[in-house]
Amino acid sequence: MSTNLPPDSGSAPRRRRLLTVRVRLVLVAAVSILGLLGFVLFDAQDDWEQQTNLRNDSATGELGGEASLPLFTSAQTERTLTGAYLADPNRKAKARLDEQRARTDQGIASFKRLSGTELETDQRHKWQYVERVYDALDQLKENRRAVDERSTGIDQATGYYTGLLADMVEFYQALSAMDDPELTVESRALVGLFWASEGLSQENALIAQAGAAGRMSAEHRRQFAEAYGSQRVMYERWIAPYLPEKDKALYQRIVRGDAWRTVQRVERAVLNAPTVEQDGSIEQLPGELKLWQDAYVKVAKQFGQLNLSRTQGLLANGYARADEVREAVYWKVGLSIAAVIGLAVLIIGILRSVTNRLRMLRSSAEEAGERLPAVVHRLRSGERIDTDTEFPTPTERGDEFTGLALALNNAQRTAVRMATAQAEDRNGFARFVATTSSRTLNLIEVQLGRLTELERKYGEDSRNAGVLRDLITVDHPGVAARRHLDNLQTLAGGHEEPYTEPKSLADLIHDARSETDEPERVDNKIKANVWVRPEAVNAVMHVVAALLDNALSFSHGSQVAVTSVSPVHGVAVEIEDMGTGMTEEEYAEANEALSEPPTFEAMAKNQDGRLGLFVVGHLARLYDLRVRLRMSDYGGTKAIVMLPHGVQCPEPEPRHGVGARVRPTGPTGAVPSGADAVRAEEPHAGPHADGPL
Repeated sequence: MSTNLPPDSGSAPRRRRLLTVRVRLVLVAAVSILGLLGFVLFDAQDDWEQQTNLRNDSATGELGGEASLPLFTSAQTERTLTGAYLADPNRKAKARLDEQRARTDQGIASFKRLSGTELETDQRHKWQYVERVYDALDQLKENRRAVDERSTGIDQATGYYTGLLADMVEFYQALSAMDDPELTVESRALVGLFWASEGLSQENALIAQAGAAGRMSAEHRRQFAEAYGSQRVMYERWIAPYLPEKDKALYQRIVRGDAWRTVQRVERAVLNAPTVEQDGSIEQLPGELKLWQDAYVKVAKQFGQLNLSRTQGLLANGYARADEVREAVYWKVGLSIAAVIGLAVLIIGILRSVTNRLRMLRSSAEEAGERLPAVVHRLRSGERIDTDTEFPTPTERGDEFTGLALALNNAQRTAVRMATAQAEDRNGFARFVATTSSRTLNLIEVQLGRLTELERKYGEDSRNAGVLRDLITVDHPGVAARRHLDNLQTLAGGHEEPYTEPKSLADLIHDARSETDEPERVDNKIKANVWVRPEAVNAVMHVVAALLDNALSFSHGSQVAVTSVSPVHGVAVEIEDMGTGMTEEEYAEANEALSEPPTFEAMAKNQDGRLGLFVVGHLARLYDLRVRLRMSDYGGTKAIVMLPHGVQCPEPEPRHGVGARVRPTGPTGAVPSGADAVRAEEPHAGPHADGPL
């Protein structure tokens, strides 16, 4: 026994592993969110560093700058008294100097405690300027010793204090260089105040020295003129224009007061005093000098208050500006994080929406992939399909996925319409084939009926044996043609007229054997008293006849045994030959075709044109028969036809005409016993026209 099935279409092409759309969207969302968050943090870092610097500058200015004001004023006073003492050493001047030194030492202790010595290392902002002041203060003791021993000159001794004060003003200037444009502009007035105050203090020291010495040297007069010019420029150009309203009002009260007018009067008197032509010194001091001390003390106190007010105002503005920048950073980071969260929610929403829509499209496509074969199967069964009901138009959502869903729906409808057209064309052709084969079968039935009558007529007389053999020879091609037409009618969906009475399984096997080329090689061993329902007789006979033909074709002249077994689920007819058999793969392919009959497309690929396997599978599915092929114990093939209880019926009451068909043309090819005897004597006439399955 052999089969012929379409070759395997080959293994599926290997798919490349690519990132899914969901993974790509997640990557886009992650990169976007992390990138935006990184940009926000990077942008906020500069602002945070700015507020940190402002806070450090303000803290250092508060601890160091404000704390250094007593030292700054004390050093200026000690410089004045030191110059006066060296110009006129006396006990009273020395006592005043010692008292001032004590106040200066108190200022030094306060400065060292608040400006950084006791601070943590990370709080020592702009520490290098503080260290320069410390280095200068380390030389104070030596300078005082030289003054006490009068081993140094006036200019050298007072120059030390001038250098110390210059270092302190540079410290103030460094503190004023805050990391903010507005505060930097505001700090100009404060730095100018310290430089102007230092210039006015230098004038005071030079006047004190001149008063003690009774004269002013040309060098001191030049220094006085420089100090006067610097403090005048500072007050007019670097201080007054940049003072805030509160401090500007205090400044205006100072410069409009009597003390300031007196100071200016004395300054002009010193600058306009007559000098000695030889060296340019002032030998006769102007009388206005006696007005200087009281006016200077008052003006110095007023400018000290202005310096303190401006220092405190700048530090307060520094803290306020740091708070503003920090608050702006909080708002910026907060709003940015809110924007990032909003963007993340939006992206996640889009991602979920896209993923859901893709999942819906995929589900719709998979559902359509499962539904289309069922629809095509229903179409092939002759059922009419409503395309709108089977594939309704998807709901409009106004996005790109709607267009994709509509395109998919249109493709599905187009496929159904094409399948409908093909099914209608196939059904029309099948009806044509069924009608044609039915009419041809009627003609062949008439022919076989007349041959049967002739066989009976001539079989009654033994002298007509030769004529009977000739009639049987003519009968064989007719039976084969009828078998082919039965196959064609079955595959085309046509229906034979059923038997009107049940038929025993033994008689059914006998009739099926009679339709083969070599009935004498079929050993019918059916003993079971089983009866087949009338409507299933044709199908069972056709299936058994096809399997017998196949067994006879490949058993090479050996006998084919037909037996029956009665399992729980019905009756099994076993057809066993001793032929060549098939391979395991061929048995698997044949059984698959028997359980799920191939379509006409698969039949069209059948190169040898054999239709028996397709017909058996088709009839088995229609009548719930189960047909299986396997290798027999003798190396041949055993075909098992399982007849369920549904095709069986009880044994009918005995009566004449049992098993007769309704066909008007007479019997189905079975011949009377005499004719059977003649056939048994006939030599094998060659392969049956139907051939193997």
